[in-house]
Amino acid sequence: MNTIMRRAMRLTTLVAAGFVSSACDVTNPGPVLDEFLTLEDAQQGLINGAIRAISELMGDAAYTHATLAREIFPGGQTGAWGHNVTTQGGHILPGSYGAEFDDAQQARFIAETAIQRFAEAEASDQNLYQAYLWAGISYRLMGELWCDAVVGSTDPEDPEPGLYEVGTQTYFQRAVDNFSAALTFASTDEEEDAAYAGRAQARVALGDWANAASDAAEVADDFVFAILHDESESDLYNDLYEATSGQFRSYTVQFTWFEDYYSTGDPAVVDEVTNTGDPRVPWVIDPDNDVATASLQGFPGGAVPYKPQRKYSSRDDDIRLASGWEMRLVEAEAILAQGQPFAGAMTLINQVRTRNVSDVDGATLAPWTAADATEAWTALKRERGIELWLEGRRAFDLRRWDTGGVPGEDDQPAWEDTSHPGHTPLFLDNPRSYCYDIPDSERDRNPNVPPAIGGGG
Repeated sequence: MNTIMRRAMRLTTLVAAGFVSSACDVTNPGPVLDEFLTLEDAQQGLINGAIRAISELMGDAAYTHATLAREIFPGGQTGAWGHNVTTQGGHILPGSYGAEFDDAQQARFIAETAIQRFAEAEASDQNLYQAYLWAGISYRLMGELWCDAVVGSTDPEDPEPGLYEVGTQTYFQRAVDNFSAALTFASTDEEEDAAYAGRAQARVALGDWANAASDAAEVADDFVFAILHDESESDLYNDLYEATSGQFRSYTVQFTWFEDYYSTGDPAVVDEVTNTGDPRVPWVIDPDNDVATASLQGFPGGAVPYKPQRKYSSRDDDIRLASGWEMRLVEAEAILAQGQPFAGAMTLINQVRTRNVSDVDGATLAPWTAADATEAWTALKRERGIELWLEGRRAFDLRRWDTGGVPGEDDQPAWEDTSHPGHTPLFLDNPRSYCYDIPDSERDRNPNVPPAIGGGG
């Protein structure tokens, strides 16, 4: 899938050039006639538009939601590659983050427009597959990243304003529908894996555990599906790398649960929770920078110790959208959610875990153990947090587990606790958010959306 996506993004300019040279002589390039968008040479351009919008969305959303989920700790930067003070404290201001909303809705709209046009033009199965796949991904992302749903029509002559609902069930159901349609056009095992994995994720959100597990079981262990990032322009950067790089130092792993889980700095201290050297959550000491680049409001001394993450090491590092190892954890969670014997879930959880070798001592990571279902839930939550670290998924997981009253520990650092060394009043001022609020740009133009009265839920 990565090969397909890279080829698709690189073809945009070539397709446009080839179309122009073969169709007509152009002396004043400008808007293209609408009907030309259905021609075969132009179809990939629509798909690329959806992919680009998702790349922009994920670059921003993954590191904002990492902040909400306490996967990283703020250094105080409110300028370049930082966040406003309220977001640093884990709260989304009502009506904010309109650019991310626009990216998500553009991706959804472009993909659905492509579906309509491709069906009319009797497009190839490959193009229809991609259009349905990216529509499904768009809806899944909107369901996980936003608190409530707003969906407009793809009919330009439809006078009705967009649908609004509290919660995001509509997003996830539409994701399921689009992934199901994509499967009917899939022609390779990898294409099927991407659609099955996306549908499993959406069904997890819907609580459809039997079907989520069935879909997940179709996906190979080594399958990886990522959204591409690129250093060619800032809109396509991997923002988590940029924000935590030595140049900006806006965030640190200091004070997060992952700090000591990865390394205490003492290689002689290795156990299942402390100093594991788990290669999925690496951080390092920067010999040139001891502290973050700004001063954190209310933090003792102002300057926050700087320990950068190293899951991402460049601007063009891609962010996973789905993987086979995540699917094993979906199967494990389905066992627990359906009240089945927890031993089967632990087998799957440790299948994911023990494939990894410690950066500290080179040994295979120790398996988790559980004496009862509650401890198995803790292992599931912990392993999922590790496996999906900094992929924009943790905040939604915390939200759905809290809403569902799921047992087990969440490994959340108590930054509100005044005895905690990372304490700052930032974490006491507002309730925690786990998702984006609908922005004012949408509230102001859509009469179905009520005025904002609070932050993200």
